[in-house]
Amino acid sequence: MCRSRIKSLPIEGWTIINQIDMKLNKLSIMLFFLVLASCNRETRDFEWPDEIAQLTGKDLATWLRKAPFSNELSQSDDDKMVFTNAAQVFPYMGRYNNAIGVLEYSHNSANNPIYQQETVLFKDPDWGDLFLHATLLYDAQEIFLDQHYSESGNIAFDGVDAGMNRYSATLTETGIFAKTDTYKTGIYWASSARGECLLGLYQKDNLIFEAAIPLLPFDTAATLAKLNAVNEQLGLGIVEWQQATVAQLKPVETPETFWRDPFIGIYPEERYLLNKVHLKIKDTPFQLAPQAVKGDYFFSYDTPGGEVELYTELEDTDDDRHAFDDTNQHFMAYDANGQHVYYEEQEVGGRIKGVAKTYFRSGQYLKINFTYPGNDRQAKAQVHEILKHIKVSSIL
Repeated sequence: MCRSRIKSLPIEGWTIINQIDMKLNKLSIMLFFLVLASCNRETRDFEWPDEIAQLTGKDLATWLRKAPFSNELSQSDDDKMVFTNAAQVFPYMGRYNNAIGVLEYSHNSANNPIYQQETVLFKDPDWGDLFLHATLLYDAQEIFLDQHYSESGNIAFDGVDAGMNRYSATLTETGIFAKTDTYKTGIYWASSARGECLLGLYQKDNLIFEAAIPLLPFDTAATLAKLNAVNEQLGLGIVEWQQATVAQLKPVETPETFWRDPFIGIYPEERYLLNKVHLKIKDTPFQLAPQAVKGDYFFSYDTPGGEVELYTELEDTDDDRHAFDDTNQHFMAYDANGQHVYYEEQEVGGRIKGVAKTYFRSGQYLKINFTYPGNDRQAKAQVHEILKHIKVSSIL
């Protein structure tokens, strides 16, 4: 069972005998958080959707604590730094993907997608270790769970071998899932070496909510009922949870709701058996030709207005990365995963022809050639979506 395994460890470098040192420690902690706050000052304004503001009272922590559990595990304490191993017990907790990849907080970034995250942990006397988590996004976007999660060890609990330890969990999709115009929800089995939990996920507007409750021995119905009690107590009103049955918890044969990697890898590095370039192309109509018609890798698809093409090739350059960027800074550009992608396009005979390029490695750059019907806005969007998200590994 997922029970009695979360631990908290207060780290105290001072004793009550050393009162002066304790006061200095207080001051140090205060200064630390003041510096941290100044470094992490948000640069974006956040707008509460009316329904989410009413549901949560604009206070995620207080709202989550309405859940029908007791014996909350403190994650902070006066004069102490508190560590927990919750991330190792629940490797999937608060971890999501958007359509592109991992959704994560970006410090001091204008593109940071996450406004706020809150987690409440319980060591409930009846239910054991569990969590409730809420994330608020600046902009509403669909999120996805992964099927497999892994987390490295925590040095506070695992010691010097923490980096060598891995804590894994697997999610299993059940028959309880719904996606409407206004919300998305599902209930999953979460399995790890510690046992099984029921994981409930709910997304509405820019709010993401999830709760994990351990499976009681021989009483799946009770766990499902408790998950619905959370639903009711927090005012979520999720119909699918209210009407859920144990029979619906049977794993589906073909999972459909997990994140699907939209990238395809090209230019494999034989030494590392990894691809140096990744193109976001799996979620487009483009198909890779078995043998390149042009360039090294040739992608295309047909439209009523004509064929859409995109192909890549490597070109030599005497420029290093800095000089390459200086040489091409007059072109239009995308900042793709820290990689500058420069491009230009023009209309020729009713078709748009374009070239994009980005630094590949010492002595080479990647050139992307593309063409599409001049009046096909969808084809243009498909091509530019690929250019915006090119990944070129800098370590291979």
